[in-house]
Amino acid sequence: MAQLASKALVIVLLAVVVPALSSVALAKEEQAIRNVPRISIDELKVLMEQKSVLVLDVRDPESFAKGSIPGAVNVDYTQVLKQAEKFAGEKRTIVAYCACANEMTAARASVDLAAKGIAGAKALKGGWDEWVQRGERVER
Repeated sequence: MAQLASKALVIVLLAVVVPALSSVALAKEEQAIRNVPRISIDELKVLMEQKSVLVLDVRDPESFAKGSIPGAVNVDYTQVLKQAEKFAGEKRTIVAYCACANEMTAARASVDLAAKGIAGAKALKGGWDEWVQRGERVER
């Protein structure tokens, strides 16, 4: 009976502790995403002129095919962790962009790159939507 009570206590503790730890990890991840540096379109254009940027489009391939920022490389955000090795040793600044509110997917991609040892990626403030709204050049 005591052994059964011990097992029940372990199960109860796991039911309480594991979700709490998951919540802490999720909060840290959300904070990391919010802390990803953002750069403006004007700052990106300067980097593009200097040829010192790798522009990473993290939208889905269908959206990328309809139009992208000139010279952008497409890696669907769901594949960033799997394809991060492509960017190992990249000397240029990596700027990711998406078409979502607050650059969250681009920021997520930056966090994923950092998790694979590729630090310093930034998110494009306003992303694809602002790029198009401003009438910037689009590659098709």
